[in-house]
This record gives sequence, C-alpha cells and structure tokens, in this order.
Amino acid sequence: MPKVSVIMPVYNIEKYLARCLNSVLSQTYQDIEIICIDDGSTDKSAEILKQFAEKDSRIRILSQKNQGVSIARNNGLKQSKGDFIYFIDSDDAVHPKTIEICLKFAEQYQADLVCFAFERSDGLSPIKDNISEKHIKALITNNPLKLAPSHRKFRIAFNVWTKFYRKNLIQDISFIDGVYYEDGAHTYAVLAKHPKTVVLDAKLYYYTLNMASISNLKSSPKQLYDYRVVMNYINDVYLKSLHKKDIRLIRRRVYPRYLNNQYKCCKNASNEQKQEMLQIFAQSLRIFYSKKMISLMGCGLIKYLRYQKIMKKY
Repeated sequence: MPKVSVIMPVYNIEKYLARCLNSVLSQTYQDIEIICIDDGSTDKSAEILKQFAEKDSRIRILSQKNQGVSIARNNGLKQSKGDFIYFIDSDDAVHPKTIEICLKFAEQYQADLVCFAFERSDGLSPIKDNISEKHIKALITNNPLKLAPSHRKFRIAFNVWTKFYRKNLIQDISFIDGVYYEDGAHTYAVLAKHPKTVVLDAKLYYYTLNMASISNLKSSPKQLYDYRVVMNYINDVYLKSLHKKDIRLIRRRVYPRYLNNQYKCCKNASNEQKQEMLQIFAQSLRIFYSKKMISLMGCGLIKYLRYQKIMKKY
C-alpha cells in the first residue's frame, strides 16, 4: 500500500500536463500513488496520461464525464489508498522534495496537516532544486485558523495545493460541486477541526499563471452566487464548531476579504452586467447581515457604509 496518494484532476491541459506529471514522478520520496482523474478532456490530455501510465505503474487513471474539479477531487479521494493525501493542479508543478519534506515534518511532529508556500511560474521553466532542508523553519500550532488570514511569514493560504493532509483529517470533507471557490470552503472546513499543523517557510509549489484558468475569468454573476454559497457553507461549519471564538475571527478577518472581492467583481464587470451584479451582491449582503456575518469592526467604517448603501439602492 502506498504511503502517500497524490490526487490530480485533469481537464484540457495538454500544454502543461507533462511538466506536472514529471515533477510528481521525480519526487525523492517514491512510495506514492498518483491518481489522475480525467474530467472528460477533449484535447490530448487523456493520451498524455496513458503514455505516462504505461511507463510508471504508480499512475492510476480515473475517467469521468466533465463534472468539474470538485467532483474529480472527491472521486480521487474515495479511490485513494495512502495514509496521506496531496492535491495538485495539473497545470502546476512541485519541488522534487515536496512530499519527502512534508512527510518528514508530519511524522516528526505527529501532525495532521503540513502547510507550505508557493511561487509563481510560467508553467514551462525547469523546476528549481535549491531548497536546503536544514534551513527550513517550522511553526507548530493547534489553532491554524489564526494563520489563515494573516500576512505573516508563517501563513496558511486558502488553496489546497499548499497542504499535505493526513487522510483521516479530510476523508469526511467533500469539495463543493460546481463553484469557483471550492478551495477556500474546503480549507476553512479543515481548519475548523483545529488539527495539529506544521507551517513551513519553504516554497515547495510552482503555481502557473495560466490566463485560461478559472482564477483569471472575467467578472460574472456566477462568481457572486458562488461566493454566497461558499460564505454560507463556511458560516454553517463554524456555527457548529466547539471553538466558539472561531466564528468571531471568521467574521472579522475572513468574510471582509470575500466581501471586498465581490465588490471588485461588481466594479470590474462590463457595463451590461454591472447593474445585475450589484443587485445580486445586494441580495447576498442582506442574507449575510441577517446571519450576523458582517461586522463594522471587520469591514471598517467606509466599507461597512458602502455595503449599507448598496443594499438600500439595489
């Protein structure tokens, strides 16, 4: 049985896929399985996966009709055999020692979660191998939520690909189907469990600036609806939490960022869509206010009054 399961959703990413696969296959820690979920690709991605699988038995290919990254990750997790889980996006890449380093710290501190940093890449440049384990500093915490919204050196990002999980930590947490910001919802659900966490100051992931990716989509009404789903999901999770102070932190430090992002979506929308998006945002604001998800202290006076104005106008 493999120690680590690497889960990789794949959809129409032929330009970057080989680089991603090679970065995983060249990991210094070899006791891994690589579960590649072909999400109904129509380009050469499926062919590339088959070629790699024929050369390395650690690669397992799951095929599904196009259902999105959330369903792909959920299906990959169900099929995983490892004690630890790592998610990677197929247009990105990892440092050759990523899994070795994460597993070492997880076992050394009996941690359920290991987090690290990333750097941006063009998706084509060679992967660097310039990290010295001796110089990696670690912060250990049982309350990782406090590090999620911070700008400090030891910071926990919202994405899943900067995290190395013990499987039993996440096997009961599914990614939300059909929304853009599924990573944030999943991450905050994980942090709500207060897992023993190791945060590293090392950049072990290479995020590709892919202009065709979801994160670079133009403003649309769907983004606002998805933010509404994600914020309500996070709120429900933390209302059930045994750690009562967490909901206050979420309301003061996490929701304001989500609200500001939604306002930016409205501001950057085309003239044809701006009115519709402001109306959707106003509807969301009314829902959030009714659930006490918006606070003056979290938003600041100017933004708080701005949201009040939008609700009244739209």
